Amino acid sequence: MIIRSVTMDDLDEVVELESAAFKMTKEQTEKDMVGRIKNYPDTFLVAEEKGKVIGHIFGPAFDQRYIEDELYFKNHPNQKDDRYQMVLSLAVVPEYRKHGVATNLIEELAKVAKKQNRQAISLICLPKLIKFYEKRGFKNEGETSDDIPDPTGVTSVNMVRTL
Repeated sequence: MIIRSVTMDDLDEVVELESAAFKMTKEQTEKDMVGRIKNYPDTFLVAEEKGKVIGHIFGPAFDQRYIEDELYFKNHPNQKDDRYQMVLSLAVVPEYRKHGVATNLIEELAKVAKKQNRQAISLICLPKLIKFYEKRGFKNEGETSDDIPDPTGVTSVNMVRTL
């Protein structure tokens, strides 16, 4: 498995993975992904095996500790002085789950964030994923206040990993 920065050549595979993982239309996902690849390619990583994208992690750097809804809808280019690395998405192709792909993506993003002098990695997750992230060094910092709940109305939580 190779972990590397995304390129526009990955667009179709990234759109396929993201739209399937989060049940979004491919049209909307493609528009979002083009902007994200252009605005923060250094913090948009893909895992590749045998020439195929099998997972990705992405998000912009930000000056606030927690993700705000606007980050999902408005691409925020990385700024040198932003203190936090956000994770807007972590997705792995179903047949590659439970093989360390997600963990490797998190660890590689942590390396990038450290090199960029970020203080922490921040993300939002559903309660069912808290243990997954805690095993990877994240701390549960409570329910989100600016929240996009999942379709069943479950409130997400802020998870932060100090670097």
